[in-house]
Amino acid sequence: MVWLTSRRISLYGAAFGLFFLILYGYQLSDSRWFHPGGNPLFLDYGVFWTMARMAAQGQAKSAYLADLVGQHLEGFLDQREPVTFGWFYPPYFFFYLYPFSILKPLVGYGWFMGLSAALFCSGIYVTLPKRITLWALFGFSGLWLNLMIGQNGFLSAGLVAWGLYWLEKKPVLAGIAIGLLSFKPQLGVLFPLVLLAGREWRCLISAMATVCFLVLTSLLVYGTEAWLAWAQALVRAHQELGQAGLEHLLKVTSFYSWVRQWGGSQTEAEMVQGMVAVGIALCLWKVWRSPVARSSKYALLILGALMVSPYVLEYDLTWLAVWGAWWGRRLAGNSRPEERGMMVFFWGVPALTYVMTNRNWALPVTQLSLIAVFWWVWRRSQETSLLDG
Repeated sequence: MVWLTSRRISLYGAAFGLFFLILYGYQLSDSRWFHPGGNPLFLDYGVFWTMARMAAQGQAKSAYLADLVGQHLEGFLDQREPVTFGWFYPPYFFFYLYPFSILKPLVGYGWFMGLSAALFCSGIYVTLPKRITLWALFGFSGLWLNLMIGQNGFLSAGLVAWGLYWLEKKPVLAGIAIGLLSFKPQLGVLFPLVLLAGREWRCLISAMATVCFLVLTSLLVYGTEAWLAWAQALVRAHQELGQAGLEHLLKVTSFYSWVRQWGGSQTEAEMVQGMVAVGIALCLWKVWRSPVARSSKYALLILGALMVSPYVLEYDLTWLAVWGAWWGRRLAGNSRPEERGMMVFFWGVPALTYVMTNRNWALPVTQLSLIAVFWWVWRRSQETSLLDG
């Protein structure tokens, strides 16, 4: 007997989505967006808004070099509490944010989150075009987590969703989407590898051309100083990650973070992270060189991208929806009970990670789940019934 039917998926999605919607509405109503003295909300978007305004005022270099620890987000809802943040995105990410930075904070937040959420949801729906997909998205904890903190998880997940959807039939468009994804290079490091392995030459060339265009344009607009400042910021980011305390490490869902949380040194953590990354890269190279179905390749790529980098945060787990769409598409009519349970569990992983972070629980649930599901998907992808004909 199949326990996870289409009707139940719709019911669970509606129930969880309604719960998250009420929670989101409560946080919004209790914030200073609507009354003075309320709780600060959407501070991550506040960082985007503030940094983009600095760049527009000719201070792109300062966004990277300034000591921003304990600073205020000037002009963002009169934010007066000290905010700790760093700016480590490549200079061309300012282009993505500029249209929203010229708007008032609340309006800019609405447009940024609305458009990026539309990109994300449409990318998931075209991958798995069923009505239950929309209900599943409504109940996906990663969607609401991004809305609550105002992050760019929708943007990165939407770009990868459309990039993979276009890869087979529209490789040039896929390359543009993957090139635009380079604003988060730590999540895109595996894409050149798999495109080479799969001989996806048109997509690879298109992605490279897109990145070159972004780099050259940003050099013209912001100069070499901004790029040199970004390089220095990356060095500082590595140093800060090595010195990070438990509170920050809990927000990072990598194997590096897991080793550090459990008392390992920075060197030990880097060794473990490196071994995981090499192992995943070798598996993906083998899979993308084989006749395995594209949906299986894409599902493994998504999981691998969330594990190879030492710096993956809780809001990046929005990518799990892209994995769910491709793996659900692959298993249509051929899923096992444990796989249905696995997909339901993954739908709640972003919320679970957020709760553990706020409770200071140093439990490697996310890391172990990712590696276990990667192994499962890899094993299932080798079965004859899941190979391309």
